[in-house]
Amino acid sequence: MLALTEQLLEIEQRLIPTGLHVFGRAPEEPAQADMLRMVASFDRPEAGARSLPELVAEGLALQPYSQLLDASRNDEQALRERERVDEMVAQAIELFLRAGTRAACEWLQREARVSTDDSGPVFMLLEKIHAELKVNQEADALVRALRGEYIEPGPGADIVQNPAILPTGRNTHAINPYAVPSEIAFTRAERVVNTLLDRHRAEHGRWPRSMALVLWGLDNIKTQGEGVAQALWLMGVRPVRDAMNRATDVEVIPLEKLKRPRIDVVMTVSGIFRDLFGATMGLLDKAVRVVAALDEPAELNYLRSHVAEQMHTDDCSFDEASTRVFSNAPGNYGTNVNFMVMDSQWENSATLGELFVTRKCFAYGRDARGHMIEGREARLAMDRALSRVEAAYQNIDTFEIGITDVDHYFEYLGGVTRAVEERAQVRPAVYLSDTLSPDGKVRSLEETVRLETRAKTLNPKWYEGMLRHGYRGVAEIENHVANTFGWSATADAVDDWVYTEVAKTFVLDEEMMNRLRSLNPHSARSLVARLLEAEGRGFWQVDDEMLNRLRETFAGLEDQLEGLT
Repeated sequence: MLALTEQLLEIEQRLIPTGLHVFGRAPEEPAQADMLRMVASFDRPEAGARSLPELVAEGLALQPYSQLLDASRNDEQALRERERVDEMVAQAIELFLRAGTRAACEWLQREARVSTDDSGPVFMLLEKIHAELKVNQEADALVRALRGEYIEPGPGADIVQNPAILPTGRNTHAINPYAVPSEIAFTRAERVVNTLLDRHRAEHGRWPRSMALVLWGLDNIKTQGEGVAQALWLMGVRPVRDAMNRATDVEVIPLEKLKRPRIDVVMTVSGIFRDLFGATMGLLDKAVRVVAALDEPAELNYLRSHVAEQMHTDDCSFDEASTRVFSNAPGNYGTNVNFMVMDSQWENSATLGELFVTRKCFAYGRDARGHMIEGREARLAMDRALSRVEAAYQNIDTFEIGITDVDHYFEYLGGVTRAVEERAQVRPAVYLSDTLSPDGKVRSLEETVRLETRAKTLNPKWYEGMLRHGYRGVAEIENHVANTFGWSATADAVDDWVYTEVAKTFVLDEEMMNRLRSLNPHSARSLVARLLEAEGRGFWQVDDEMLNRLRETFAGLEDQLEGLT
């Protein structure tokens, strides 16, 4: 029962967009309340503000909120206490929006014994954010840009991670690539990596000897390099900085402090990451070579063990055996797995894995003599490295874009999963981390697909919000279904009930289908076609009656588009 309650709370509290962003328009008030609650859930040392849930838990003389989150999964009393804290935080935010900072602070002091000195900085920050959320300078900035005028710069990130992105309409800049990963990112990464490894060990009875990581450029900009930091933690090294705070070298974390083996990490890097973070790619390659050269027992240094094994088996050099940083050829981008799936231009899943490796098998780093390696084709090295992978992993860095919102997640994480399965002859465990909530979770791919399906695709708040946008909204719904199908194609990670409920919600409900066909018959037809493809490729077991109704609906949409009805 507690496990079920935990899942329901997870879906209920999931922060989701309830409509598309309209250029030049500020978010609506309910959406602002949810964003402010999430912002207030984290410590904000830059503003001298502590996490509001932590303050409330402390004021009520409960255990720290971070501990309550863990305890509530197995303890009913802890769950009630956590719900009490969450409810008080939500009420305080609502009162703040209705009556202002002073009223919210006084209410918390009266009801939760949180001093105004402690809560004041939180609500002062929220007051600033709330004011900036009401201001949207996008249209004005566009006009100024067209006139060739100066546009004030501002950081690009997720509002929960960095409220300083507000107000919108500024000239977005990134970060200093030489400072990646930041000290904050490296600190945050430790907990995520420990959670990831502990979960794999609990499920499989052993540490993963080798993992495939997906690293994206924009994600690491938003998080100041959390993905990079996670790769370093897995290998058991930390960045060393020079006098200008540039991460120029790595330092080995002793095994006595690490208290686990060093993991072999195969990094598949996006083209944007390659272009933006050349120095970081060199740092990752250096970390691999340093760890592979350590004089440590094979059972405590899987990377060294694998490199030595490959040098012996293939009679190859240390350079070739230690190649672990892969991306596209110079000037090329993407895996094209998404295009092949979306266009239904593939005969079997092995084709998708082959395409992924063909596009991403170019090595980057330095050789033993210090010479730069920039996009040298290394297919055999990648094949060997992927054949040992036991788990694949990627970060989710924003609440606005999840794994069913865009096709890039399945083209990368799904693509590498399929490539590993073909080479290792066993499907790897697949995980995603979500650090957008205070309890930062690591979920399996299947769990993440289910969560996104329930929180977005099948959630009336989400799809009704999309339908308010008419033609484009229907296209967004169809896009979610297509991206969900992408996870079937690349990783076979979608349960039957997902397709069944999508069919019932959007196709078999006559009123809903009439809305879709009137707003956007092209996307409505594509949605039904994708469901039929899922059945045809064996990803969905469906009864004959439902299948026939889908076929009839598809035929009707075809006739409508051809002007026959």
